[in-house]
Amino acid sequence: MTKGSSRISITAVSVSLLFFLSSVGAPTVLGAAANSSPAALAAATPLTSLEANWAAADGNQFNQNYNPQKVINSSNVQYLGLSWLFPLPTHPTALLSVSGGLGVDTAPLIINGTIYFVTQASQTFALNGANGNVLWTTVLPLAPNSTAGKGVGALSLHLHNGNQQFTTKLFGNTPTWWISTGDTKVYALNALTGKITLNFTVFTGISTVAGNNPISVYHGLGATNLLVDQNKGVVITSQISTSTGDTGRCFFRGWNVLVSPPQLMWTAFCTPPQPGGSLPVDPNWEINQVNSMKGAQIFYPGPAYNGGGPIPGTAVVDLKTISAAQLNSTLYNDWGYAKQSAACAAYTGGSSTGSTAAGWGAPWLLGSGPTAGLAFVNTNNKDPYAGPCTPGPDLWSAAILALNDTSGQWVWGFQANAHELWDYDCSWWQAMGNETVNGQNTQVIWKTCKGGYLFELNAVTGKLIWAWTPTQSIMARCQYCYMLNPLNSTQMNYAFFNPSLQPALMYPSFYAAFESEGSYSPALNYIFLASQNVPLIATYVAPNATNYHTYNGIATTPPAGASSVTGIQDNSTFVAVDAGTGQMVWAHFIPTTGYRGGVTNSGNIVFLTLSSGDLLMLNAQTGALVKDYFIGGPLNVLPSIGATASGQMEVILPITAGLVSWGTGVPGDIVALSLQNVPPSSTNTVTTTVGGQTITTTVGGGPGATVTTTSATTITQTGASSGVDTTTLYGVAAVAVIFIIATGYFAMRGRKPAP
Repeated sequence: MTKGSSRISITAVSVSLLFFLSSVGAPTVLGAAANSSPAALAAATPLTSLEANWAAADGNQFNQNYNPQKVINSSNVQYLGLSWLFPLPTHPTALLSVSGGLGVDTAPLIINGTIYFVTQASQTFALNGANGNVLWTTVLPLAPNSTAGKGVGALSLHLHNGNQQFTTKLFGNTPTWWISTGDTKVYALNALTGKITLNFTVFTGISTVAGNNPISVYHGLGATNLLVDQNKGVVITSQISTSTGDTGRCFFRGWNVLVSPPQLMWTAFCTPPQPGGSLPVDPNWEINQVNSMKGAQIFYPGPAYNGGGPIPGTAVVDLKTISAAQLNSTLYNDWGYAKQSAACAAYTGGSSTGSTAAGWGAPWLLGSGPTAGLAFVNTNNKDPYAGPCTPGPDLWSAAILALNDTSGQWVWGFQANAHELWDYDCSWWQAMGNETVNGQNTQVIWKTCKGGYLFELNAVTGKLIWAWTPTQSIMARCQYCYMLNPLNSTQMNYAFFNPSLQPALMYPSFYAAFESEGSYSPALNYIFLASQNVPLIATYVAPNATNYHTYNGIATTPPAGASSVTGIQDNSTFVAVDAGTGQMVWAHFIPTTGYRGGVTNSGNIVFLTLSSGDLLMLNAQTGALVKDYFIGGPLNVLPSIGATASGQMEVILPITAGLVSWGTGVPGDIVALSLQNVPPSSTNTVTTTVGGQTITTTVGGGPGATVTTTSATTITQTGASSGVDTTTLYGVAAVAVIFIIATGYFAMRGRKPAP
């Protein structure tokens, strides 16, 4: 074990008394405390705006989860210590009947020294980044029946990074914090005062979206994403939906927020009109849509590229280049709305056979430069996951799409998975950058999907440049868990991913290979991802007239003795992928636990949050463990990195039960870490070869510390032997909660933030 990689806990740090907060009422201002904090380091030179702020939920407008600061870096990160801790309010009594987690499951924003976050119960806070004191708090009104009558399922307390955005150019250049909530509302708050500037619902003016079957509903598990173009005053919204066969039609909507109340500008549908709605069923709808788009591709790697590694950009079916006859046979009556079998009509009543909806997790993207005026959005799984009534590719489920944000016109689409049968949706991470492709500087989008693929797409055309999937040794893939051929009519009519309809071990399961947010380093041109193995036994559930409103087609159970069947058990592997080549650079293995939340990189460090309560810090060039910092409560949200008003860099972490460690017993805390008393002789100079280039850097640990280096063509896999205490890496939430209690975490929650 290298010096500096030992496991320490902040639970032993002494902080002050409990800070009780109101969970109801108007914005509240609380006074500042006068206690002193441990000696911490401020930046030696003035910070740029990009270094000082975590101005978007994913760090910047390009969703890179990256901060270019160098104050906290691989030479001193082992000296991070607790600055302050903010206990979160408990579950509001009025929402005790509502399902969902507690605490904060979105990355806090850091803007000009103020920290903004919203709880899953939609209480918003602005804290002084220097001491954790409350500047204001506003409760966004939620009621258990607040989704009734909107064609939406029951309210669920669940948010993600895509549910918030920050702008400065609207409302007279007022700093504004935008939040979408689980009851289909969008709020704009004055970020200086907490006062609500405006709010409207996704379904304003109509009970359901025109063209939906009246009995189709959106069974959403939480709030949908939103995207704000502050230069044009346009807000894009949608609605998520999961699992059931009677889900509503996929749509996105554009709103003009320069007027009050906001005006609906357009509605862009991504699936055909459903039976029984106000619009006629049109079996040619998708064919006409594809013909009007600039690009339309479906990913199909074929058997040759299923072993892991880089996949060429030709591994697609290009709907723009196949013959008209083939396009017609592929997409005519896709989703099965126009011609239902007698059996399907019997249980659907002749109405919707299924659909998809908006993706969630990571924020959507707004184009810039060559893609100015475009919005990049994603979509969810096919609903239901399995069944005989959704023939064809089920376009555009499990996809990323580009649309014009002022007209709603679709520009291009890329579907990751034709006839998706596993819940391998394309929610979660999408990010933007620039790469040299065929000698040309090219704007690209990186996209992960739950089926276990990372895509690099041309942002202008939507065409695949390369794809990458981990090797079987990192992310195992079952015999029925490969992408299907959209031109194969037999495969496009499968009712279950195992064609025999017999139970099968599914891995990746619908807990997904990539169900977290990635990170991109412009300094290294590396993409950092967390892949996971969480296998499940999947059993086909045949549809009938009574399960139509609850049916997703698959019942699952954890496999008994999974390791004896597949050689795997729940585990995660963190990887670095060269964005220029699609080649893996390094891998770091974590046993016994899956991963959900996200990855942050800054100062040559990759920050990883585990539900066991461990904050792992890896060297970004090599994947070597620099520090395993035991925080003491479940970590399921990526860290935010920014500065106080005085320039002191901080790492901000929500402690939250939920996501990987499901549960509602612990609301959690907001934890601020900063460098504490860094000795001047704590660094070594190390020469590292990365991608054929020699990079000189510093690595923490004091004299005698060691470091593992690698080139872009050599894979270094590190893990428990590098200093991770595997006895605390739990995959079961109940065990994690017991551990939290045993280590005195509740005692830590009962104390006040230090100034």
